[in-house]
Amino acid sequence: MAEQSNPGLKAIITGVVLGVASAALGGYTMYSGTVSEPETGISGIKSDGSLTAQAEKVKETMKRDFSIVDTAPAGAAVNGQPRMAPLFFSTELWQITRDDAKEVTVVDIYDPAAPSVHGEIPNTWFIANNIADALGRSDGRILDSDEDGFTNAEEFAANTCPSAASSYPDLVSASGSIPKLEVVKVSTARAIIATDNMFAMSSQKPTSVNIRIYAKRADVLPVHKVTLKPGESFGLNKDDKSGRFTLVRFDTREYPDYGGNMNKENVIVVRDNETASPEKEFVIRAGKTPAGHADEKDEKIVKGRKITDTTVTLRVTAGSAAGKPEGQIRVQLNGSFLIPGGKADGSELRATLETIDESGSVNIRLDGVESPVNVPKAAAKANSSKK
Repeated sequence: MAEQSNPGLKAIITGVVLGVASAALGGYTMYSGTVSEPETGISGIKSDGSLTAQAEKVKETMKRDFSIVDTAPAGAAVNGQPRMAPLFFSTELWQITRDDAKEVTVVDIYDPAAPSVHGEIPNTWFIANNIADALGRSDGRILDSDEDGFTNAEEFAANTCPSAASSYPDLVSASGSIPKLEVVKVSTARAIIATDNMFAMSSQKPTSVNIRIYAKRADVLPVHKVTLKPGESFGLNKDDKSGRFTLVRFDTREYPDYGGNMNKENVIVVRDNETASPEKEFVIRAGKTPAGHADEKDEKIVKGRKITDTTVTLRVTAGSAAGKPEGQIRVQLNGSFLIPGGKADGSELRATLETIDESGSVNIRLDGVESPVNVPKAAAKANSSKK
């Protein structure tokens, strides 16, 4: 970029010349009523005598005699970002060097029409938002001045305040911006819900039932036992107090015996209160089907209900919930969840977990938004332990 014409710069140079002249003229002395006019620095210069010519000579001398130090760290000018330094004679005038042109440009950072030292962000935006210190840094665009998890460039694009931690963009948007969520963990739990044998005759109605929870396989000892009546709830283990499953009612259904005859059996109807599937209720027959049994692949006649839970733990990385317990979100596949402080106004943002990629990232869909948003897997921390 070529050097810019700057009225302020010309005024300062002219002032330097006039200052030299004034200092010399101030040396006039009064003696016996006669004024003596000593030779001044200006009058002693051999030139065409014009003030403009003298100013140009002073300007050239300044270029030779003063070196302007680049305050940016060595190697900081990358990807088209400028290296910069305030000129020694004015805090408003800056020297910038752009990678592409390899030329020095002097700009007035208070002039809205002056070239920007940080790409698309005007110089005056930094000043108006009380982060003028970031203007003088080579990483001013990617710096998070208010430590709310958003860079200055992101706050500029969203028209939020980069010096107030309470003002920030939406944590997740469909605009293509990087979501301020990350996947911490993906885990899958498998279990089988079964019941003890109820009354063999369907005419005998049970009033309670023993629930048995088996881990992964139905032919091992149960990990959880509970006796329930209709309307009561249970979880997949004794420490699960969420009441995810509810015993809805007893019912009778017909199933074939080994001879092909249809027989009525007492069954229980259970509701999964947390599933995102529209089929929240399912039937469980009395007894359990051992692993590897022929009936195991036939969901219509199998005894016991297989449960496969894939749960994703998400972490909020910006905004009011970042680094706080509420910033940890656990959600099942196809489940909906709330992102605390997810919107720019600080309110919650609702989304649904749709798919999980092989890489460990997930795709979520914001309520009312057509396109899904990919949430990346958290970067693995370097192992600093000595071997």
